Amino acid sequence: KEVSKMMVPFLALLLTEQVASFSFLSIGDWGDKGAKKLSQHMGSYSPEFVLAIGDNFYDKGVSGVDDPQFKEKFEDTFAEDTLQVPWYVCAGNHDYYGGNSGIQAEMDYTQKSNRWYYPSLYYSKDIKTTDGTSITLLSIDTWRLNGGDTFVKFDPATNRSALRNLTDVLIKHEAGVITNGTVHQLLKHFPEEDPSNRVEVSSDSDQLEFIEKALSNSTADWKIVMGHFPVYSASRFEHGDTASLVKSLEPMLEKYNVDMYFNGHDHILQHIVKNKVSYFGSGAGAREHNGVNSKYEGLKGYMEGKYGFMAHSGNESSLKTTFVNEDGSKTYTYTINKKK
Repeated sequence: KEVSKMMVPFLALLLTEQVASFSFLSIGDWGDKGAKKLSQHMGSYSPEFVLAIGDNFYDKGVSGVDDPQFKEKFEDTFAEDTLQVPWYVCAGNHDYYGGNSGIQAEMDYTQKSNRWYYPSLYYSKDIKTTDGTSITLLSIDTWRLNGGDTFVKFDPATNRSALRNLTDVLIKHEAGVITNGTVHQLLKHFPEEDPSNRVEVSSDSDQLEFIEKALSNSTADWKIVMGHFPVYSASRFEHGDTASLVKSLEPMLEKYNVDMYFNGHDHILQHIVKNKVSYFGSGAGAREHNGVNSKYEGLKGYMEGKYGFMAHSGNESSLKTTFVNEDGSKTYTYTINKKK
């Protein structure tokens, strides 16, 4: 009996350690009403926060802070009580298709919403979870780091932009590769490049310096970086690796022992591990794609052809990621364990 009494505090402590944990969700390319397929499943979790990884408003971005899309595609789509938590947001290329005013409106919505958090183009957030775990979340602007996207050339030093190739845009539109809404925005906001005054893309040195400082100063249990464009991607016939990020960002992720990099842009769920960094592509929130290179180096798991999001739970030494698709089924799970 005395032994049994002695065991009670130990078992209680053990149970507490097992129960104490935090959770969050990640979803990218979610800015359309089709994301309603996922919201009910997302609502079955009780996340402390959500990572919203760009392409927040298809296909045109927003026109201002009072644009009805904020209500239609965000507030009303993700209306579940359990999703009334902070949403940490970054911009995707479709957000930039709304022009500079559209990006500013998304930042301004931070002051209007109780949960939308996008205070600046890139930012660092120190998070202390309910179980006491510390997280450094770094949200970056990959449009600026990459100098635009497939169709638009952008110089972060001058904020000048131009279409890379007008003919290519028109051909892809005619072939159905890009939508009417997208081509309208491209032609509206981005002029054809003037051969006599070309846009010269320079390095976004300010942002790179910000990233390095934030990561080097962090002593958090977990270091998480998110940006819309992938560093690495196993998707075929979409975008794939982003060479500029492999060159400028990956070395810092490795140098400062970043645990997870989140991206969207390619419309699948995927997990790639390279040099101890986990690259999670969560880009199937309201778009889907078939086509994955299953032999891609470092690819651990993927989901294609359906909408989906990722659910994450853990503590200071362990973090589990689960892929969840539009019917609520769980298709892949991976746990990162740290020695303490």
